[in-house]
Amino acid sequence: MTDKTQLLAGKSDTKDVFIDAQELVTGRTCVIGQSGSGKSYLIAVLCEHLLQNNIAFCVVDTEGEYFSLKEKFQLLWVGGEEADVSIEVDFNDLITKSITNNVSLILDVSDVLDQRKVVSDFAGKLYEIESQVKQPYLLIIEEADRFVPQSKDSLKEIEEISKRGRKRGLGLLVATQRPSLVNKNVLSQCGNQLIGKLTTENDLRAVDLFFADRKELELLPKLNTGEFFVMGNVVKEKTRMQAVRRITQHKGLTPKLIPKATGKITGLKTSLGFAEISEEKENAKEAYEFGERKLKGVVAKISKEQIESIVEGIRKKKYWLFGEKEHVKSIELIYHPLVWVEVTAPEGFITKSLKSHSLIIDYVSGEFVDIRNGLKYSTGISKLIGLNENEIRILLEIFSNEKTTIGDLEIKTKLSETTIRNVIHNLQNRKIITFSKTGNLKLYSFLIKFEIPDLKKSLSRPEIHQISGRTDKPGLTEDVLQKIIRGLEDEADITKFEVFYYPVWFVNLESRSLKIDGVAGKEI
Repeated sequence: MTDKTQLLAGKSDTKDVFIDAQELVTGRTCVIGQSGSGKSYLIAVLCEHLLQNNIAFCVVDTEGEYFSLKEKFQLLWVGGEEADVSIEVDFNDLITKSITNNVSLILDVSDVLDQRKVVSDFAGKLYEIESQVKQPYLLIIEEADRFVPQSKDSLKEIEEISKRGRKRGLGLLVATQRPSLVNKNVLSQCGNQLIGKLTTENDLRAVDLFFADRKELELLPKLNTGEFFVMGNVVKEKTRMQAVRRITQHKGLTPKLIPKATGKITGLKTSLGFAEISEEKENAKEAYEFGERKLKGVVAKISKEQIESIVEGIRKKKYWLFGEKEHVKSIELIYHPLVWVEVTAPEGFITKSLKSHSLIIDYVSGEFVDIRNGLKYSTGISKLIGLNENEIRILLEIFSNEKTTIGDLEIKTKLSETTIRNVIHNLQNRKIITFSKTGNLKLYSFLIKFEIPDLKKSLSRPEIHQISGRTDKPGLTEDVLQKIIRGLEDEADITKFEVFYYPVWFVNLESRSLKIDGVAGKEI
C-alpha cells in the first residue's frame, strides 16, 4: 500500500468516488446506517477493494455474511464447522501469521455463544502484536453497539485501539445501525464517516456532530439504499455517493457452495494445524446439509423414550372406549426460536431516567414467553406485527379512550389529521377497529379483543449452550420488533437482542398433533 492508493467506493452523479486507503487502514472510521440502508454491502465493497490491492484486514462478522468474499479472493475464514480454521485457534499464532503473510481474515462469531469474549481476546492480542510490528492493518467491527455500547460493558480493548491504535499502524472501522447506542468515546474518535439512511430521532441526534449543515442531516431519512454521505480525511471533500456494485455475491450462497481458497491460504491453514477436512468434520457438514444445525439454545432434558411414555398416557381410543388407541405417526424434536430482548426506555414525569427491562419473545408468533418452569405463554405483540409506529400509537390511544374521535387523536398523538385518517383507514381494512356515529361524529373503538403488551418485565438471560438439531424458521426480525417496541414506548430502544432455541417435541397422531415441552415434559 502506498500513500496514494485509492479505493473505488461509489459514484456521485457520473463521477467515481475514491477513498484514501492509507487513511482508511490506519485511521478511525464509522459506517452508520439503519437496517436496509446498505451498510454491510458498502463494507463488503471496501473489503473487496482492499483485497484487490493486497491490503490486509480482519472483519468481525456477527451474522456469517462475509464468507462470500472467498468466491474471488484469498482470505482466511475463521469460524464454525464450514470455516477454514476453527474459532478455537491460537489467536497469537493466527494474528502473527496473518500479518506476516499479509493475509486478510474473516472472524466469524455468528455461531459463538460468547461473542464479546472472543472479540475481546482477539482485539487485545491484535493490539499487543501491532504494538511490536507496527504494520498497517485494519480491524472492522460489525454491530459495534454489541461490543462498545454506551455503558460499562464496553470492551476496553476496542476503546484502546480507537484511542491509541493509529501510532501502531492499527486502524479501526466500526459499523452500526444504532449510533445512539455506541460508546461516545469511540464514536467521537472517528475522523472519517460514511453515513447512510437514518430515521430514528435518537440516532439522528447521535450523528448531529458530523454535520455542520442542518439541511444535510435532514436528508438522512430520505436517502436510498446504498446512498451515503462520505466525510473526513478519506475523501478530499464531503460527498454524497451511491455505493458501487460488489464483485462477489451478497449473502447469496451457503458455505458448502464456496470452493476453498488454495495456495497461500492452504499453506497458512496447515501451519495453524488445520489441514484437510477430517471424517468427523465431513459428517458434521453432511448433517448440516440435511437440516441439522449448530445452535445456541436450551438443552433438552426429556428423551424420546420419555416422550413415548408420556404419549402413551394421552393417546385416545379411536371409538370412545372401544378399539385401538390412536396410531403415533411421528415423534420429532424441533428447536423453536425465541429471542431474549433488553429494552431501555425513559421513565419519570419530571426527571426522566433510563430504565431497563428484559423479556423473552416467541420469534415466530410474537407472544411473550416465560421459560423458568417450562414454556409458558402470555399476551405479547402478535396483534401488532405488520403495524408501524404511528398505527401502534393510535391503537394505544383508542384503547385508553374508548370511542375516540379523530380530533381527540390529533391532540393526543400530535400527528396530522391526514396521517391519522390514513392510519384509521388502514386499521379498518385490517378489521382491527370499527366506528359508531353520534350525530356527525365518528367514534372509533376496537373490533377485536386487544390487550396492551406489558414490556416492564424482568426475565434474566437464559442459560444457553451449544446444541445441534433441526429448527423452526423465525417469522420476525429485529427491525420489526424495534418498530413495535418504539410504538409501545416512546423513545424506547432495544439494547440487547439474542436469538436462542428451545426444545419442543412434535408428536403427530392420526387425527391431531401435540407439542410437548422438551424441558418440563408438559403438553404445550
